[in-house]
Amino acid sequence: MEFSDTSKVVGPLLARQLYMMAKEYDNVVDFTIGDPDIPTDAAICQAACDAAMTGHTRYSANAGIPELKDAISKRINETRGTDYTANNIVTTIGATEALFIAFMALLNKGDEVIVLAPYWIQYENMTKFFGGKAIIIDKFTKGFEPDIQAIRDAISPKTKIIVINSPNNPSGYIYDDGFLKAIADIANEFGLFIFDDECYDALTYEQEFPSIARYCDKEHLVLFNSFSKAFAMTGWRVGYLAADEEVVTNTIKMHQNIAICASVPSQYAALEALRHADTYSVRVREIFTRRRNVLVEELSKIPHIHFVPPAGTFYAFIDISETGMDSRTFTFSLLKEEQVAVIPGIAYGNAFDGYIRLAFTMNENLIVEGISRFGRFINRLFESK
Repeated sequence: MEFSDTSKVVGPLLARQLYMMAKEYDNVVDFTIGDPDIPTDAAICQAACDAAMTGHTRYSANAGIPELKDAISKRINETRGTDYTANNIVTTIGATEALFIAFMALLNKGDEVIVLAPYWIQYENMTKFFGGKAIIIDKFTKGFEPDIQAIRDAISPKTKIIVINSPNNPSGYIYDDGFLKAIADIANEFGLFIFDDECYDALTYEQEFPSIARYCDKEHLVLFNSFSKAFAMTGWRVGYLAADEEVVTNTIKMHQNIAICASVPSQYAALEALRHADTYSVRVREIFTRRRNVLVEELSKIPHIHFVPPAGTFYAFIDISETGMDSRTFTFSLLKEEQVAVIPGIAYGNAFDGYIRLAFTMNENLIVEGISRFGRFINRLFESK
């Protein structure tokens, strides 16, 4: 059977492969997927039930119910000092679809997309889907902050988009205001779009979240977010993009041909989440703060690895290069020998084959158990040398 050329440009997601492999073990500690084990707040669930029981079971407008779009725009304005309205919002089936339709609406064959490493592989995959070329920036000045000059040097007449993700998956790094302003200046200077993935904005530790929306002209910015992480709503599949009205008009054309609209009961659940955002999201952040602290304490006991405590997200990016193993071999061996599942760093860019990513999306006892096994595996490797 002959499949499309588009189906051949990307392979299966490595993270999902490890996730499925982990399910083959009975006693696994699974640090693979960023899917919190925290139940969605009962009041959010009730809002969806109430919506369904009162007849909100038909299609909504393509861009979403007006109340939710209005609440999203107001939330962005309150937290980022912007002036969005409901007309700048498209509600989507998670932030993944929002990104997909934005790439679809803006990319032409041969366009170049600058992606700041380490990065979520879908940015590169979506670029390929629409005939673009991903230009990966993996030169850093401090921590995981990409070199601004390297970004400038990568710009060509074909460059159209710069993709940023802060707090960053997989590193947990948060770009500071100086870096964000420099990126915004580049976008404004060269007339580029910034695709700003802020899905982890509510999960920050020991510092506030800075947004590039404070510095970037609206006509150059497409902001993406989701209800999945902040409100423990991964299965509800609600996200959104915020952009200039011309971008919105063109992304809606893509959206209505892919999905028509996001699930309407899920939109009402998202509306309830936003109406009491500071209550619901703070509870989730407090849980992950405790888990992050436990993880950092336990990892600090293990020799021969290196890591920076994550400033945001629920991921830790760990340097395992002292083992001399590539990240795939390390990951498969760890799963087989200790039934601990993690993601190889190569999934986040070729420069990170000496890293692994852990998602601390389970309770503290499981985190302690999983890191204990991980440490045992590391110690065994060095005892045999």
